[in-house]
Amino acid sequence: MMKKTICILFFAFFSVVAASAADYPVERVFVSTDREAYIAGDVVWCSLFCVDGEGHLSSTNAVAYLELVSTDGSAAQAKIGLLGGRGSGVFRIPVSVPTGVYRLVAYTSSNTNEQGTPWLAGSRILTIFNTLSTERVKDGVQIIGEQEYGSLSREAAEECGSLVFNSSARVQKGSSHGVLIQNNGPEADFSLSVYHEDGIVPVRQENSISSFLGSLAGSPDPVFVGDRPVEYDGEIISAQVNGKIKEDSEYSYTTLSSAGSPSNLYIGVNHGKNVRFMTNNIYGDREIVCEVSNLDQESGSITIEDPFIYPSAGSIPKLPISKILYQDLSARKVALRSTAALKVDTLSTFLRYRQDLLLESLPIRRYHLDDYTRFPTVREVLVEIIPMLSLHREGKGKYSLRLMVTDGTDSYRSQVGNLLVMMDGVVISDLNILLAFDAMLLEDVDLYQQAFICGKIAFSGIVNFVTKKNYVTAIPFPANVQVVDFKGVSYPVAYYGTAPSGDGEDSRQLLYWDPAAKIEAGGQKRINLTAPDYPGRFRAVAEGVAADGTPIHHEWTFEVE
Repeated sequence: MMKKTICILFFAFFSVVAASAADYPVERVFVSTDREAYIAGDVVWCSLFCVDGEGHLSSTNAVAYLELVSTDGSAAQAKIGLLGGRGSGVFRIPVSVPTGVYRLVAYTSSNTNEQGTPWLAGSRILTIFNTLSTERVKDGVQIIGEQEYGSLSREAAEECGSLVFNSSARVQKGSSHGVLIQNNGPEADFSLSVYHEDGIVPVRQENSISSFLGSLAGSPDPVFVGDRPVEYDGEIISAQVNGKIKEDSEYSYTTLSSAGSPSNLYIGVNHGKNVRFMTNNIYGDREIVCEVSNLDQESGSITIEDPFIYPSAGSIPKLPISKILYQDLSARKVALRSTAALKVDTLSTFLRYRQDLLLESLPIRRYHLDDYTRFPTVREVLVEIIPMLSLHREGKGKYSLRLMVTDGTDSYRSQVGNLLVMMDGVVISDLNILLAFDAMLLEDVDLYQQAFICGKIAFSGIVNFVTKKNYVTAIPFPANVQVVDFKGVSYPVAYYGTAPSGDGEDSRQLLYWDPAAKIEAGGQKRINLTAPDYPGRFRAVAEGVAADGTPIHHEWTFEVE
């Protein structure tokens, strides 16, 4: 009997584990970057390949988390949106990071539920020098002689795939030349980088796209021990609510909105004191405002949770440094300053990304206040300019806005409540804040006269008061409203080699970056490069996955004279 009971318990436990494991996909993220060696303050352009356990692109999670870590801890974080398993973005290395070797790690919410860190297999090793400080990663640097450093060489990954490159071996400074890429195999999906290769030798990579894909088949099935939800449509922002809902309130809900973008409006899903906002990815770094309606303003508060997990860097080799590097590091420092002065980052091209179109389909009526007689108070603006909105006092110092609706013949009119009021895209639940605002600082009033549903809450319409300079971020909100500098998802961008204009010298280190290049089976692609104003050796690297799941890695070099 005891034996039978043990067997039943065993199979019951096994079924529970199997069921929970089935809730989370097996995903691994490979990180490709524009280069392998940087200086502090550089921009890192990255491309992500999120695949399932069989090496096929995974379309499950819509966002990946990127962290730059060393043995000293996490130095920088970014979020990268995913579409069909592919994503790209940029982040800047902080100028304060010490010299050393870093690991660039990418993971999805599903990976955070795994026991251990097997998803480190797709990470990338970056070599970083700080030219403004002598600080170094603890026990992470090895000083060697000039002759010994001169004998070091960059180890290229194994060539694989069916791409063929036709390019000139030598080009003149400042000249333009074309490169033809022929694909003799199945459709190719890859990142392509062309950059200056100086005397700085990056630390050897632990893996390549070939070894990464090859390791998937033999890797053990992951064990899931966490409960972080899968992010199918975008980042799920979690928050913690503290305090009590006012006793005279019939219901309460939590809103999250971002300054400058009325489409970034989300109604939270409450789980006790925990709230989750199911976003479609909020792009760019911006200020977000989170509020629990009817939460006691004196004792209530809400805290946004940090989605990053700050993983260990694991085993990382030491960085060999030598006096021989002085000239190359100085040149990179000058190049970083000149590219900033020439605004090279403005030459990037935005790629396709997941957009939140909450209000795009709703008809809008815009009141541009400079077209009317200006009034100093919001009350006067409502009365004199927007008669479709009426202000009502509800007692205890509370106000509400109501919207006048009519039928098609304008023979039937009525007022409806539950109007969502916003300023610069931020929800304003306490209309006293709006009424106290200087109306001379308003530019437009956008009125959406159609009922809509957001989350589980229905609204009769929306009115958004647009200020001239996003003044909503300067409003002193009560304690139950949390204003946070939010690190949004990085916009996916490419740099197609456009030369900067201006009087300064073109000292670009990166000549071309396409994080999502595609060439159909048997097809070809032509890219145009403009050489900088200095001589040197340049390396091009193509890295990715073919449609049949096989790896792609090709490199070639040319000289600028």
